[in-house]
Amino acid sequence: MTYPTEHLMDLVALARTTTDPDELLRLLRDGHSLYHQGLAETRAAITAERQALSDRALLEQCRALQLFLPEDATRQDALCALAFVRWENTPTALAYDAIARHAAQHGVSLLPEEGGQ
Repeated sequence: MTYPTEHLMDLVALARTTTDPDELLRLLRDGHSLYHQGLAETRAAITAERQALSDRALLEQCRALQLFLPEDATRQDALCALAFVRWENTPTALAYDAIARHAAQHGVSLLPEEGGQ
């Protein structure tokens, strides 16, 4: 496991032991940072792996994965879409999702309109 994954797993364990809104918000903020760190690392890996592919080949990979991008999609759009598809089911992303769901069950969200915090 990578550092973000290990740390997020620790945060999940902590989140499950509390209903305190301030603590849940702190855990959610910490997790949010780690989530984006992991996503950035995944995007860098996707970019490196596909650097030799043409823009057209990248868009074809997106279509094959049923990622339908607009006609004017750029290479960067395709790389971002491919990175997110790889990322969204990783242990790190799923751990953050577990923290966010637990926090939401207790009225806590990073978005004020969703949780009031």
